[in-house]
Amino acid sequence: MSFNFRYSCLWIHRYTGLAMAAFLIITGITGTLLAFHDELDDIFNHKLAQVEKQNASHLPIAELHDKVISAYPQYAFSSMPTSIAAERSAVFSVDRARGKAAQNQPKAPFQQVYVHPYTGDIIGTRDRDEWAWHNTMWKVFWLHRDLLLGDIGKLLLGIVALVWTINCFIGFYLTFPRAIKKKAQNQTSPKKRASFFKRWLPAWKIRTKSNMFKLNYDLHHAFGLWLWGILFVIAWSSVGFNLREVYQPVMHAVVALEERGERQENSRKPSEKAEQASGAETGTRVEAVNNEVVDVESVDVVNKANSIAYLSEQANTAAQSKGMLVQEFLGIRWIEDEGQWQLRFKTDKDIGKKGGASSITVNARTGSIERVNFGYQSSSFGSKADQWLSTLHMGHISHGIGHLLYQIFLALVGLAVAVLSGTGVYLWWKGRQQRLKASQKGR
Repeated sequence: MSFNFRYSCLWIHRYTGLAMAAFLIITGITGTLLAFHDELDDIFNHKLAQVEKQNASHLPIAELHDKVISAYPQYAFSSMPTSIAAERSAVFSVDRARGKAAQNQPKAPFQQVYVHPYTGDIIGTRDRDEWAWHNTMWKVFWLHRDLLLGDIGKLLLGIVALVWTINCFIGFYLTFPRAIKKKAQNQTSPKKRASFFKRWLPAWKIRTKSNMFKLNYDLHHAFGLWLWGILFVIAWSSVGFNLREVYQPVMHAVVALEERGERQENSRKPSEKAEQASGAETGTRVEAVNNEVVDVESVDVVNKANSIAYLSEQANTAAQSKGMLVQEFLGIRWIEDEGQWQLRFKTDKDIGKKGGASSITVNARTGSIERVNFGYQSSSFGSKADQWLSTLHMGHISHGIGHLLYQIFLALVGLAVAVLSGTGVYLWWKGRQQRLKASQKGR
């Protein structure tokens, strides 16, 4: 019996698809919800997240931060939001202590504190690990991330994602038209055979007038082809999230992705020399703006009250000098060990809001710029490829209407994943029934 490559691929695709179906249906549906995580979270968590809009302006963010520190002095809150949307609470997150710091700092029974922006009153705290209605979207996230099973679930989904990635290529191959054997080709009429692409075209179409089996068959083929690129991105980026020991060496070989430690080190080197000269200029500029002589030895030029405005101005100036625009300020934090303020922001050239974002760090005492890391500049090709994969997966694309459109697209892709798995199971079941009937007739 000769080896049949196509049949072998079909067998692998069929039974690995069956093994993955339940996992992909779960992650597909939860992924659809997570495309609108923030919006849905505000609905479930409205008692903490939303306040009535008032005619008066809200209190300064620095003052609200002081209220939180006074209420919970035993915990550290080094970061602040840079703005507060209308009818929204101000949210402050407890620092996540790691290493030796975790031994000295008591673990907080919550991760977030919600403050009324107009009065400064503490609305409440939130423990996202708690099973509660207002944590619904966080439970959806962890169901999507690790099936609520911790490291075991993460490993399991990592293996599923790896098999899914391989299956993307097998499934794509199986949509190709079958090759005609030479003997059969010689017996056919001398008419010219249709081109490969013309014979492949039906796989991209969905027949409207057909039975249930043909409809499921067409949906399985067409959805897989139309969405192949984004399905591969989601599958492979899932390997990156859950199975780094496989993802890292493959990405290193293909796009020269560096280890995380190397990336952090390399991202600092280019900016340090470039910004040393601008530090002195910044110090001079502060004195000119304030129109007074500042004793930098005794007074912090940048303090909590003016940190957001000051760093935002410096970020805009730095971005404009490179021909970029700042699209969004992501957050500011105080680095106590170094006496520095750091602002994260996204420019029109940056990839996403996570690892691909930009940051500016200033010396609180002098106001001089210590570092400016532009996300698009400080990343190698491998890092950019990695950032694009994770950003496309998480939906941190564009802003405004562009972001909304991508959210809708990503939600539909999540549903498509569930449909692909469901139709695959249906096709296997119908095929199995036909094979059983054929075997019974043959007896």
